[in-house]
Amino acid sequence: MRGEQGMRALIGSWLAAEEVPEPSGVGACVDEDEHGGALPVPSATAAEVAEAARRLALREFDGSTAEAPPALSALAEALVVDEHPSAAQWMAPERADAVRWVALLVHRFGEDGVQELVAELSR
Repeated sequence: MRGEQGMRALIGSWLAAEEVPEPSGVGACVDEDEHGGALPVPSATAAEVAEAARRLALREFDGSTAEAPPALSALAEALVVDEHPSAAQWMAPERADAVRWVALLVHRFGEDGVQELVAELSR
């Protein structure tokens, strides 16, 4: 049950983050029309996103399994990969690789991992 509660908290925090107003109080932090997706990152290839997620997911790797639970793949795809402004241009195999690494990143580091990925992709 703890895992399900943790997952619900993670999803809730992501959804809440999308509704945070800018410091000026005018509108949301992310303009989907400006970025082409909900993630405030520049365009990138699926390989660039996968590599960044892989690098972050494997840091401090302890040798445990390098696979995320299947449910996290759907979550990573819907809430992270699908929200990348370039995702519509990616081919299916490249997209699957990005999903795999983002799911592992979420599995190992939760929301902090996603925030680190966004920061990495924004550089």
